[in-house]
Amino acid sequence: MHPNSFLKSYWRSETLPQVFVAMSFDKKFDDRFNHVVRPAIESEELVGESLIAYRVDNSRSGDSILTDIANGIAHSRIILADLSVIDRGQDSDVAVRNGNVMYEVGMALASRLPSEVLLIRDDNEKFLFDVSTIPHQTIDFSDTSSAIETLRTTLVDRLVETNLTADARIEIAVESLTQQELSTLKILDALPNDLARDFALPKLNQPSSPVRQGLERLISKGCIKSTAINIETESLFYQINPFGRALVQRANDKLQAFTPRNESEVEKGE
Repeated sequence: MHPNSFLKSYWRSETLPQVFVAMSFDKKFDDRFNHVVRPAIESEELVGESLIAYRVDNSRSGDSILTDIANGIAHSRIILADLSVIDRGQDSDVAVRNGNVMYEVGMALASRLPSEVLLIRDDNEKFLFDVSTIPHQTIDFSDTSSAIETLRTTLVDRLVETNLTADARIEIAVESLTQQELSTLKILDALPNDLARDFALPKLNQPSSPVRQGLERLISKGCIKSTAINIETESLFYQINPFGRALVQRANDKLQAFTPRNESEVEKGE
């Protein structure tokens, strides 16, 4: 599947517990991946998360490599790209960086936030203008232990920033929730993870109801997803996703922190 078609048709609101690693498949980069990149990602939890280092040449999905790339870029927790110089121009002394990795970086910057993309390199050559403003880190890979620590620290910084961005998104979404939307989310949140709720909505040819409108808004906000259809009632089963559960938790926290004023305070205008 072409990456553009994939991103438009297969985008999921939740991310996979992995770091998508874009780097040269040249054998000399294998040591870097196995002895620095993978240990930096997998040896310990990063900001409380257990992540794996995912490189498409290690994929066993059976899909085309373009689909694997698109899926990894769209749904990984963060994208890590090694843009180290791999060669010099034949007719000039201009540093050459891996074209395939640049392709993946372009896809990542087109579909993800800049804070979700981290560029690394082992050189101090002039950086490409188009990516010079993206967060990047120069790493000395000749010192393995230092390289692991530098990469881990930089990844943690990126993950903390993406968490803050996610928190801001949740805060904005909570402020826009209607009572009907919140009630629907709470119903779905109370169900076990392997179950979905059939809301027995009006048939498809009948006017839209407040419940259906609420569900449609929740879907557009990326809080829930439909999982099956009830043929007899022509209604859908819905399941809450991790973002929706985070919304419920934040809404509950805000409700618990809110203490209504008594009538005397209201009358005094306090």
